[in-house]
Amino acid sequence: MRRSPLALLSAALLLAVPVASEAQQGNQPGGSQARPPAQRPAPQARTAPTTLSGRYLAARVAEQDHDYDAAADQIDLALAAAPTDPELVYAAFRLRMYAGRIDQAAQLAPQVLAIRPGDGVANLVLAVQAIKKGDYRGAEQLIGKMGGDTQLGPLREYVLAWLKAGEKDFAAARAAIARLKPAAGERAEAPALVIDAQIDEMAGDKAAAEAKYRRAMALDKNGLRTTVAVAEGLRRLGKADEARALLKAYADKYGDAVVMDGLIAPNAPMPPAPSPAAGISEILFDIGGILSSDPRNQRADLALIFYQLAASLRPEHDFAWLMIAGLYEQFQMVPKAIEVLNKIGPTSPLYWQARLRAAALEAQLEKFDQAVARLRTLVAEKPDRIDAALTLADLLRGKEKYADAVQAYDTAIGRIRNAEERHWPVFFGRGIVLERTKNWSKAEADMKKALQLSPEQPHVLNYLGYSWIDQGVNLDEGMKMLQRATELRPDDGAITDSVGWAFYRLGQYDKAVEWLERAAEQKSDDATIVEHLGDAYWHVGRRREARFQWERALNQKPDKDRVPIIKEKLANGLTPATDKPTVYEKPAETKQGG
Repeated sequence: MRRSPLALLSAALLLAVPVASEAQQGNQPGGSQARPPAQRPAPQARTAPTTLSGRYLAARVAEQDHDYDAAADQIDLALAAAPTDPELVYAAFRLRMYAGRIDQAAQLAPQVLAIRPGDGVANLVLAVQAIKKGDYRGAEQLIGKMGGDTQLGPLREYVLAWLKAGEKDFAAARAAIARLKPAAGERAEAPALVIDAQIDEMAGDKAAAEAKYRRAMALDKNGLRTTVAVAEGLRRLGKADEARALLKAYADKYGDAVVMDGLIAPNAPMPPAPSPAAGISEILFDIGGILSSDPRNQRADLALIFYQLAASLRPEHDFAWLMIAGLYEQFQMVPKAIEVLNKIGPTSPLYWQARLRAAALEAQLEKFDQAVARLRTLVAEKPDRIDAALTLADLLRGKEKYADAVQAYDTAIGRIRNAEERHWPVFFGRGIVLERTKNWSKAEADMKKALQLSPEQPHVLNYLGYSWIDQGVNLDEGMKMLQRATELRPDDGAITDSVGWAFYRLGQYDKAVEWLERAAEQKSDDATIVEHLGDAYWHVGRRREARFQWERALNQKPDKDRVPIIKEKLANGLTPATDKPTVYEKPAETKQGG
């Protein structure tokens, strides 16, 4: 399959390996129906074939659910029954890779290459095994078999540079880097300089390494990984105070993003010297990042393989573990995500972030009280940080514990020294829970503060604009806010619904129908939107269609408190008891927002 070139250094780096599983291929044009492997049982021997087919199909189902551990276990059992089946060999190799069982996958790689000589992942996993053993020449030969333009793409040159450095052929390493040297000013220039500096360190050229580290930092002052890599390099070069100052400056600027405490501490361990394994691990991590950022979200499985390979080469690569956990969370494999987060230990700069995320995930496992207790501990542990308090607040809000959420948001906001644009969600979140606790005057102030920080934020425009209309105040301004929100997010069904429902509340039912029909097209599975459309139809005389929409809403699992109301509408149509009254602009002296 041909890959579209990616911008910057990452252009054309995608690995030539089948992305779709066999199950997915069966649904593609020209694909065949999913079937068990080629080895079929004789009609008279039903027990063994049933077991083989069952294991195979169980693995396929588990793979579709992203439960790769279960999938690998099942396919291994099937492979034990038919160890020479080429389809089973390849499926077992692939599922072991997804499950992070890199060493076990490597055991099958030679069989895979006998079937598929040009398979990129099979060659790559063997190269990774060779690198771990220090066999850089052997790894280079395997990388060479992967090809260039359609395999690792331009990043292949950096892999080769690291391998040449491992062979102590520094001239060849620098030549490989020079072949892919980014132009001055490109985003890729800083990470390229870091690699160049690390290889200079390996070669013993400290002056050249220091100059390149400084240049990289000047180019990418806001990059976390550049900052960490440069600081580590400066420490190894005897510039510990300067390295600590860099990290502290980053921590002060992005205090609610990533904790630097472990790296800044005076007793922080000396970073390990650059090595081919560590350098190539970073490249594999970068490939995973590019794949996982695919806007169509079609390469998350392949991204997982590259993150797993990065962690296999460098087990302490905690950024990789963090991203692996994020993918498992995306796959809704929450216990697995927590298990991966627990691999990040107390000496890691990402330890705090891992604990924070794990605590939040526990709430999804019906361990809400435990999650809250852990988050409260984290809030108290670092009284100058807002992230634990904000995570707690969002969790409480999601569970409709609004009064408790207000307190957590209060704590988070009280710790913000200088409110910036990035803090708008904090004020918006507190505004929502204040509104839910009937404290509109304070909620309105927080909404306005959020807009002050981010004037074109569609969710805030939507919430505040509709709230005003719902209360019969600032009707013109509220409608302008709603319409601006739809301009910013024209395909957002919830925002479109707000405009339609606002027109409904103003008694402009024809316009309400127009907007609510659009909202129902954008978000047809939303019971609230569908119910709103039914109400609007009723008011313009389309009563049969109104009942049809109410019936749809009832079948779409509405909130429990809406069920009897919708049933009443179906029985008796809209009545004063089930309809929302028209709002009118309140006299100026009554506009208090309370």
